[in-house]
Amino acid sequence: MDELNGLFDVPADYRLDVVPTPPVLRSTIDAAYYAAPPFKKSGVGRFYLTPTGNDPATLRVNNRASVADTAVHEGFPGHDWNYKFMTVHAREISNVRWLTPGAVEDSSSMWEDSLAAEGWGLYAEELMAEPVPGRPHGFYTAGEHLYELQGQMLRAVRVRVDVGLHTGRMTFDQAVDYFNANVDFYPGAAARAASDPTAKALHEGAQRAIYRYSKWPTQAIAYNLGKNAILALREEFRAARGAAYSAKDFHERFMRQGLIPAGYFREVFLAEARQG
Repeated sequence: MDELNGLFDVPADYRLDVVPTPPVLRSTIDAAYYAAPPFKKSGVGRFYLTPTGNDPATLRVNNRASVADTAVHEGFPGHDWNYKFMTVHAREISNVRWLTPGAVEDSSSMWEDSLAAEGWGLYAEELMAEPVPGRPHGFYTAGEHLYELQGQMLRAVRVRVDVGLHTGRMTFDQAVDYFNANVDFYPGAAARAASDPTAKALHEGAQRAIYRYSKWPTQAIAYNLGKNAILALREEFRAARGAAYSAKDFHERFMRQGLIPAGYFREVFLAEARQG
């Protein structure tokens, strides 16, 4: 779309592989992204989507409109575009900024690449929903935008669940129930799962999500914290640049910082913006 020209420069040969999630990973994830080798410019990233097994209830939950914001988050202009841009501009990014832990399974996630990478992925979801002339839902349809808003709510729920689980204020089952009630809008799904196929599909999805959060402290909270930091930086950058502001300029300058939290480079970033 022409509107993307105001946000990013997209190469004609840009590509992302979409493949079924490997069976060994299907019990814990519905979708995931794995970057191409970071120093191989010709590499292609992979976006995994977990098959539904043609189960009607699961298909209703994971319908076409529900996948749009996930594709944005994992693919373009989310993770894959972020990594691809950094790979192309690797020489402009300090070497030490590539030495982040690469972790999602431990608490370093909150302080290093998850805060930056997942913050960018969630920012991308919201960015694509910002209205453009003739498109009140941005790059989404009305139905896709509704799911995007639900995705924002999911990340807000993760803050409550992540803190609750890891401070002992919430049990695993309480977290599952909270997820079903506040993300799926289907309270009591656990009690109804035996006789209600939709409740069963939603309950199983919540169990997978909560299992993940229970094993990876602070990773689930990094999405919202990272996104909010990027949005705040964008508004400060807009003020610093004044009439010279452009979204594309902000995005390219931001991605050239590498996968470190925005708070680590904010002052220098804004000082450079004021200089031109």
